Amino acid sequence: MQNDKINIWQSFRQMANIGNYRMLADTGECVVIRVENDTGEGDMIIYQVFDGVYLMYNDFHMEYYQSEYQTVSTTLAVDYCREGSLTLECDNGIYQVKKVGNICIDSRVHHKGLVRFPTKHFHGITIGFESGIAERTLKREVAGIPISLEDIRNKFCGNGASFLISEDETLKRLFTDLYHVPERAKRNYFKAKVLELLVCLSAMETENIESEKPYFYKDHIEKAGAVKKLITEDLKKNYTIDELSERFDISKTALKNCFKSLYGKPIYTYLTEYRMHRAAEMLIGSPASSIGDIAFEVGYESAGKFSAAFKKVMGMTPKKYRNQPH
Repeated sequence: MQNDKINIWQSFRQMANIGNYRMLADTGECVVIRVENDTGEGDMIIYQVFDGVYLMYNDFHMEYYQSEYQTVSTTLAVDYCREGSLTLECDNGIYQVKKVGNICIDSRVHHKGLVRFPTKHFHGITIGFESGIAERTLKREVAGIPISLEDIRNKFCGNGASFLISEDETLKRLFTDLYHVPERAKRNYFKAKVLELLVCLSAMETENIESEKPYFYKDHIEKAGAVKKLITEDLKKNYTIDELSERFDISKTALKNCFKSLYGKPIYTYLTEYRMHRAAEMLIGSPASSIGDIAFEVGYESAGKFSAAFKKVMGMTPKKYRNQPH
């Protein structure tokens, strides 16, 4: 994959012959690659929009996989995370983290390595550009629209790092629209959306964008994971942030930020929802258990407080949930 004569489109096809990757389909304009291991599977549906420009739908239901993708030349990639989260262990000893709503712009300097999915699923879209080919193609296809991939790359990741946009309604709508593509107009629709993305990025000023740090230290990732394991393995126990911070030797701010990035919610919100979903399983799976018994099993001494929390998360009382058809 280091051979300059191999373009990015060819490199995707070569991935299907590496490790746990395999090709499911190849129509010439679209390839479907599956990666699988003992934790699950993930599909990458990749379209060639222009020469040197690709659009990829990512759909993973697994805990981790080993990414074998290595850039074939200077590249610009824009990733949108729709559901779930992922962490990528970079070769410089830190982790890149992407979570729901994020738009990440990078040059794919750090992309080969272990990818983990803390919530065991991830859905998103990547639009990528192989700079040399893409630059020439765009000048030919959209003459009159001043777009420079080099300028965009230098603006957002000139130092080789990634730029993570927390929330941007225009970009979010652009990517969300790509999940509702008219089949008959797919090719032209993709082209229009790619150009819309480039125009938006060209017009943005980084100092006016709500951004956040895309990286966390490895030990912070591991400690946040250990906290998640601790608080969910015995739901009868309750821990304060202070106790968790002291127990795992991590600052409260670092713990809260890292946990929310990995699992999509603050610690207590995540735990409350986890408890209610576990209670829902017990309401159906253990019909002989009273609602008070189930409340106690998931950490509530008061059946009333449990019922209020359950209704807030599940949309109905525990009794109604148990009595409805399943």
